[in-house]
Amino acid sequence: MERQASNAKASALTGLRILVVEDRGLIAGKIVRALEAAGCVLLGPAATLEAGFALLAGAGDRPDAAVLDIDLRGELVYPLAEALQARGVPLLFVTGFAANAIPDPWRAVHRIDKPFRDTALLTGLRAALSGRPVRPEPGTSTLPYNDTFSRAVATLLKTRNLIEENRILRERSESKRD
Repeated sequence: MERQASNAKASALTGLRILVVEDRGLIAGKIVRALEAAGCVLLGPAATLEAGFALLAGAGDRPDAAVLDIDLRGELVYPLAEALQARGVPLLFVTGFAANAIPDPWRAVHRIDKPFRDTALLTGLRAALSGRPVRPEPGTSTLPYNDTFSRAVATLLKTRNLIEENRILRERSESKRD
């Protein structure tokens, strides 16, 4: 019964065109595998802002949704997110950024945290597609943005990405043993 419910949820995503922008290869691969398993048609993944814009320009019809990492090795994805929003494309951020490190206008975008499970990715994507507003996280406030804060966030993001990549490699290793 649980498998049928899971299949029904996945089938709701079948055929949807999803733009994927993620700069870390292992994490991008995990996103791609989860979305393909749910029946999505993928645009990407793109690893840079420029490549994301190129995919968007070459997509013909607008994508049905986009899954975006906020930090693309020091380049923020917000200009692409603005272009997507202008076209009415629902967004899901997959990020290591804490809610209070995201500028105010972007806190209204659905997001999931790295590291993540495939089910969280699909649930987040369905939430973004639903049009339901994001629930604000209690106790979040804007932190002052300065160079020290920026370096601290960059260090934390790098650490989170390494943890996620390590977890992906461990899962692969375990699945090969089974």
